[in-house]
Amino acid sequence: MVQNNRFAGTLFDLSGRTALVTGGSRGIGRAISERLAQHGANVAILGRKLEIAQEVAELINSRDGGRALGLSANITRREDLLAAIEAVEAQLGAVDILVANAALHIHVGPSADMSDAILEKTMDANFRALHVLSQRLLPGMGARKWGRIVNIGTIAAHFGSGVYHSYTLSKALAMQYVRNIAVEHGEAGIRANTVSPGLVRTDMSAGLVANPDELAKEMARSTVGRMGAPDEIAGVIVMLASDAGGYVNGQTIAVDGGQTIKYVV
Repeated sequence: MVQNNRFAGTLFDLSGRTALVTGGSRGIGRAISERLAQHGANVAILGRKLEIAQEVAELINSRDGGRALGLSANITRREDLLAAIEAVEAQLGAVDILVANAALHIHVGPSADMSDAILEKTMDANFRALHVLSQRLLPGMGARKWGRIVNIGTIAAHFGSGVYHSYTLSKALAMQYVRNIAVEHGEAGIRANTVSPGLVRTDMSAGLVANPDELAKEMARSTVGRMGAPDEIAGVIVMLASDAGGYVNGQTIAVDGGQTIKYVV
């Protein structure tokens, strides 16, 4: 099947690029995978369950745009991540775009209840996976003088929290890591940024959405009066991954309906 890219020749043209999206088979990650492919990128979808990742890849492959490949990995295991990169390189070519989207949020409660095991596992998923993947991919990106690393953060890490200890700690560390990568590798043609979603309708937010009091608190800080959609995050990723984002480096962009700028009285 000959696949066409209607974005060819635009600033958002990703033809010839290969992207790796962790957590790319569900929610925000799935939207990112589909939109990158729509703009011409070949996309490796890394998910926990192989069959789901492959289903999304098959759907993408039935459309115009880039090709897709479904893979499975445990993002807390270094060997899984490195094996996934080798599989992508063998089947799709060198990775130009890394979107570190997969994350764990396994503890809500006071810091006294945050065990070492919880903290370590959360750090492994939300920070060390980004480091392992970046460290492996950066030399190739530098040699080609072009690369994109996009870390998916959270606006929760822009504030203090009495209950989201391990999650926000890991996300804040990842944000600083991305800034450091941007400084170290910017002159080599690599751009590294963080996108921090606000409240987006996904499986992860389902518990909060089901709680009327908690949802009301979130909506009180919104300047648009609604939750976000996964595609509204994906659109920003497409911009950062393409030549349209070539002058954006080391930034943390809140895609949150203005939640981080509204003072609630």
